Amino acid sequence: MTTMDDIDRKILSVLSEDARLSMDKVAERVPLSATPVRRRIRALEEAGIIRRYTLAVDLKACGYGLQLFAFVKLQSRDRATIRDFEQRVCSLREVTSCHLITGPHDYVLGLRLRDMESYNLFLRATLAELPGVFGIETSVVIGEVKDSVPLPY
Repeated sequence: MTTMDDIDRKILSVLSEDARLSMDKVAERVPLSATPVRRRIRALEEAGIIRRYTLAVDLKACGYGLQLFAFVKLQSRDRATIRDFEQRVCSLREVTSCHLITGPHDYVLGLRLRDMESYNLFLRATLAELPGVFGIETSVVIGEVKDSVPLPY
């Protein structure tokens, strides 16, 4: 599957709001019956458009009350440094997202930790010790305005 039509986009939008919906429920929201919806979803999965199904968890309710963004600058942008940094970042459970960015920093990391003391330990023992790290600037999230998962249809 290389191209998607409006029905595929609608299916993705419906599933991104609630991936646990039955085929019948998805079909109710899309102008198709359950069988073609199932075929389309399977094709979207096989094409890698649907990569996985996940669960949205209230991390604060689970004890992870501190959300931060760490802006990281590397000493060097050679392939080995980038590869080593990215591999290590992907293995860290505290890192919820990692994006290569433009501007004065190389990466922005989304982080969730229990509290500021936990972050202090993580910063000193782990984040600052990652391969090639030259500088780290951190912003603490003080409130959430929008955190949207559903696709804009």
